[in-house]
Amino acid sequence: MHLEQDKMFTIEEYEKLQYKYKYNIEFINGDIILHSKTSVKHNEIVNNIQFKLMSYLVNSKCKVYTEQIELKFHNDKDTINVFPDVFIMCEDAEKIGESFISPPKVIFEVVSPNYSGHDYITKLQIYQRYGVLEYVIVEQTGEMIQYNLVDGVFKPSTSEYYISKVFDGLTITNEEILK
Repeated sequence: MHLEQDKMFTIEEYEKLQYKYKYNIEFINGDIILHSKTSVKHNEIVNNIQFKLMSYLVNSKCKVYTEQIELKFHNDKDTINVFPDVFIMCEDAEKIGESFISPPKVIFEVVSPNYSGHDYITKLQIYQRYGVLEYVIVEQTGEMIQYNLVDGVFKPSTSEYYISKVFDGLTITNEEILK
């Protein structure tokens, strides 16, 4: 849900709103997007993905983060602050405060039926532009669309399970997501 139609906000206004309301509020070049509370199903899927990734990454130099941690993509052209559902950052990740400012290796977004356009279009373009290596959109039915970054462009594939091209041997099945 967009906060106000036809109004562009400053990053300072965004930060005040974020502090005041404690929402997951995303900021994309002046547009503020409010996220409603998630459903039980959404939360279960996020937890299942997080568990599977954490189990795989034990004793590695990478960690799994979830929807309460902010990613910031700022440059001369963009000022973008987003909260992916699940993502992997490794030891080379850069931070300012509690926010990451470098792209994750992998991002999973669990889409809500009423709000999927933001993940399928807007975030897809952002994550591609900023060099996320893998972006996986997960429907609440368990269906996944995996995008792999090849020569700066996401190449989609649809499958009944996720097979990482970044982390050798990492797979997640529909059954593991929905259990």
